Amino acid sequence: MGMAKEYELTDIQKGEIFGLIPHFSEHEIGRQLDIPHETVNDFIHRYQIRQSMENLPRPGKPSKLSKRSDRLLVRLAESKTRIPFHELKNELNQDVSKRTIQLHLQKVADIRKW
Repeated sequence: MGMAKEYELTDIQKGEIFGLIPHFSEHEIGRQLDIPHETVNDFIHRYQIRQSMENLPRPGKPSKLSKRSDRLLVRLAESKTRIPFHELKNELNQDVSKRTIQLHLQKVADIRKW
């Protein structure tokens, strides 16, 4: 059996958990909200330690392309469907790799071409 996919609780789910804590066990809260009881338990434990419902920021490398560059890339890709990646990169005029262009097209506009 594989590991369950982790996801972030919404603010509404967090509020629902807090509203149910005085009345139900963590297992019952999880069952009522259709959230794994381990997630409910972990959330309550983190809140007790940090005294905050906010999620901690996650580390990660900043994107090489801005949102504006992403929009331009999508427009170029949709209007010039036959040009190769290196020409698309030249028209975009950004210092990024072919793979970065592929990933951004896929992430931003679900474009899988070339």
